[in-house]
Amino acid sequence: MSKTRRWVIILLALVALVLIGINLASQDEPGQTTTDDKAPTYTSKHTDTVVYTPEGALNYHLIAQNVEYYSVDGVSWYTQPVLTTFDQNKIPTWSIKSDKAKLTSDRMLYLYGHVEVNALTADTQLRKITTDNAQINLITQDVTSDDQVTLYGTTFNSTGLKMRGNLRSKNAELIEKVRSSYEIQNKQTQP
Repeated sequence: MSKTRRWVIILLALVALVLIGINLASQDEPGQTTTDDKAPTYTSKHTDTVVYTPEGALNYHLIAQNVEYYSVDGVSWYTQPVLTTFDQNKIPTWSIKSDKAKLTSDRMLYLYGHVEVNALTADTQLRKITTDNAQINLITQDVTSDDQVTLYGTTFNSTGLKMRGNLRSKNAELIEKVRSSYEIQNKQTQP
């Protein structure tokens, strides 16, 4: 083989090695993954979450068909969630369901679509709350809605445009354009 040919082969081999090195350097290192900030960090089908107070008492139980967690925002999205709250004696007090829900890192639960809050104890006059959207602070159990809300009680029905209330104290207040109907029960006397 001639010297010129040998130098051309060595030169081409060096160029090939340099190009291979550049190509490898521009690729991500093995083990590193690129993350899409808009994609969920994890997803789960049918979740069952139980949360306790710092004292160890049962606080709430959350079941959902699907959950997507986004670590960038610290937000979880739930599909068909059902939340059950408990009192200090571990007795279920409220069942809350909706089409979708968003849970933020500050323990605010935002409920979207066909929100329904049902009382699970017999000692409350307020039996059911329905609205399209609502927010619940899972720490204080304050509940609010800026949409039309209907309250169903043992002897009344009320509808209004905004509501503020607290699930722990079992009360709700309608703020604007309130309409109520009451059922007056007559006591029947035996002859």
